[in-house]
Amino acid sequence: CWIMRGIILVNLGTPASNEKVDVKNFIAEMLSDPLLTDKSRWLSKFLATRIIAPQAAARSSAKYKLIWRNEEPFISPIIYNMTKLAEAIESKNDMAVSIAMRYGMPDIRSAFKELNQKCPLLHEVIIFPLYPHYAQSTTQTTIKEIGDVFYRHPHSFRLKFAEPYFNHPEYINALAESAKPYINDIDKLIFVYHSLPNRQQEAAWKKGKEFDYVYQIKETNRLICDKLNIKPNDALLFFSSQRDENWLKPFLDQSIGKLPELGWKKVAIMSPGFPSDNMETLFDIDIEARKLFMDAGGEKFSFIPSLNYNEEWVDAIWNIIEKM
Repeated sequence: CWIMRGIILVNLGTPASNEKVDVKNFIAEMLSDPLLTDKSRWLSKFLATRIIAPQAAARSSAKYKLIWRNEEPFISPIIYNMTKLAEAIESKNDMAVSIAMRYGMPDIRSAFKELNQKCPLLHEVIIFPLYPHYAQSTTQTTIKEIGDVFYRHPHSFRLKFAEPYFNHPEYINALAESAKPYINDIDKLIFVYHSLPNRQQEAAWKKGKEFDYVYQIKETNRLICDKLNIKPNDALLFFSSQRDENWLKPFLDQSIGKLPELGWKKVAIMSPGFPSDNMETLFDIDIEARKLFMDAGGEKFSFIPSLNYNEEWVDAIWNIIEKM
């Protein structure tokens, strides 16, 4: 380890396997977090472990089995893609890199341990969240968890957190380059983001642009369209993974099937908020939304994969970090 800095790529999480018991445990852990639910810790945990996770586990397990990587290694796509990304950054820049999940494994503590093993003389660890846009349910809970783990056990190095990079030219360029092969002969470019409770968005909006999820995703969309020379009217914004009607709209699953009757029968669809492909892209978009669209009379549905570990994204992360 010649460079005494390390990087932790952190994401929200994934089940240990696609089996029902592991999916149930993952859902229970995630939805026990009061920063996700806006409820007290005890109530969040009670609802998650006793009601939500047991009811959702079988359905979610079936979805995970459709997107799980069946060849070796038999792991979730998000773990696979993040591991490949870490290896690419490490080999290109001779810097120790590990991956971590806010919920599930590998956890934050094991990521710290791995970095120390790779580079015992570490003096700084950069936390790079794989969520470009600020949200209470991603950025805030991750920062809190990392801080709690870091101060619970003595470490000789300091931490530095990458700021949300929703408008960073390197990130925008990586997204635009990834989209280029998919946008010929389409009626609309569709952007899909994870929905949030309206109450969380309202609270964030009041705190300013650096916390405003909707402002940030719209700015990302604008910059991508500018880079691709796509007119604003030729792009649409949908939200996915909502848990009730009081979440950010319009909902992808309720809206995508209405497009063909409006004359928009050829679409390309991307999800800039997810740099690594996961359930929300591989199932919600590439399986479920595709079927809804094509069954409604659609003619062309081009799914644009996440950045994952492509070369432009590897370069972008390095350039963002290098200037920190």
